[in-house]
Amino acid sequence: MRQLDPKVAEERKKKVLQWVVHYHIKTSRPIASSALAEEAGLELSSATIRSILSELEAEGYLVQPHTSAGRVPTDRGYRYYVDYLEGVQRLASGEKERIESQYRNRLDELDRVLSHTSRLLSSASHGAGLVLSPKVESQGLKRIELIGLGGNRALAILVTQAGKVLHWPMQLSFAPSESRLHMLNRFLNDHVGGKSIQEVRQILARQLEHAELEIRELQQFAHALLGELESAFGPEDLYLEGTAGVVAHTEDFGDAREIHQLVRMLEERTHLSELLQERFQRRLDRARAGDETGVEVLIGEESHLPALRNVSLVTTTYRVGDRHVGLLGVLGPKRMEYSRMMSLVDYMGDVVTRALEAWDVEPQEGASGPDGR
Repeated sequence: MRQLDPKVAEERKKKVLQWVVHYHIKTSRPIASSALAEEAGLELSSATIRSILSELEAEGYLVQPHTSAGRVPTDRGYRYYVDYLEGVQRLASGEKERIESQYRNRLDELDRVLSHTSRLLSSASHGAGLVLSPKVESQGLKRIELIGLGGNRALAILVTQAGKVLHWPMQLSFAPSESRLHMLNRFLNDHVGGKSIQEVRQILARQLEHAELEIRELQQFAHALLGELESAFGPEDLYLEGTAGVVAHTEDFGDAREIHQLVRMLEERTHLSELLQERFQRRLDRARAGDETGVEVLIGEESHLPALRNVSLVTTTYRVGDRHVGLLGVLGPKRMEYSRMMSLVDYMGDVVTRALEAWDVEPQEGASGPDGR
C-alpha cells in the first residue's frame, strides 16, 4: 500500500486547520467534515477530511462542543492560525486615511492622544480599544521647572520625553527667593535630560553633597522636591473604550456568569492593567536584549486570567525615538478577524509614535521660563 509523504500529510493538516479557524471566525458555527469537503476546495475526500479532523482534535487544535456537532478551534488552534498569519495587510486604505486625519490636528498632551487612540481602536475593531501609559517614574524626563507662588509655596512642572506634562503645588518650610529658584532650575535641568526620576534623584543627592555653599542652602528645598517626585505619581493610566463591543456576541461565551465576570474585570481594570504592564515590561526586556518584536497576540487562557478565557488580546508598543513608552491594542472575541486586527494595531502603533515624535515640548525660541532660559 502506498504511503503518503509525511510532508504532504502535514501540509494537508495545516490547510484544514486554517480553513476551520477561518470558517468559525466568519460564521461562529462548528464546521463538519461534509461542509469542509463541499466548501473548502481542498480536493480531499470526506473520509480523508474526517481522519484529519480526528488527528487535529487528538492533538488539541480542535474540539467538538457536542458529540454530533462539528469542530471548533481551541486556544491552541487559534494560536496556530495567528502564528501563521504573515504579510497580511487588510486594513482598507479608506480606513487608514480616516485614522490619519484624526491626528492632523496637534493634540497638546499625552492623555488626550491616548484617550483618543483608545476610541479609534474601538471604533475600527468593534471591540475594546485600550492604551497603557506606563508609570511616569519609569519615563525619561525632559524638563523640570519650579515657579515661586509667593511665600513658602511653589509650583513644580515636569515634562517627560513621552510628552506627559504634570504639575503640582509644593508647601515648603521656608520662602525661596527668585534667584535661588532660578539657580535650582538650572541645576536640575543640567542633570535631567533623558533620565528617569529614580536616576535624577540619585544624581541630585550625590551632587548636593559636594555642592557650593550657595547651592547647599537649597538642599532642604531639593529634598522636598525629590520627596514629591517619589510620591506624586500613582499607578499607570489605562485608557479603555468600547467594552460593550467585547460582550456584544453572547454566543462566544458559555453563560451569563462568564459575561458578568469579564464585564466586572473591565470595569475594575486593576487585573487588566497589571497584565498589560507585565506584557509591556516583557517587551522592554526583549528590546534591551535586541529582540524587537511587532504585534503580539494572547488567546484565551494564555493570559492566565479566567475572565479573559473567551477573548483574545492583540497588542504592540508605541515609542518616542528608540524608547518604548507605552502599549496599545484591541480586546475582542477569540473568533476575531486576526489578520485585520493585527494590521490595525500595528498601524496605530506607528501613528501614535509619529504623533508623539512630532511634538515639541521645549519652550519656543524667544520665550523665557522662570529661570530666564
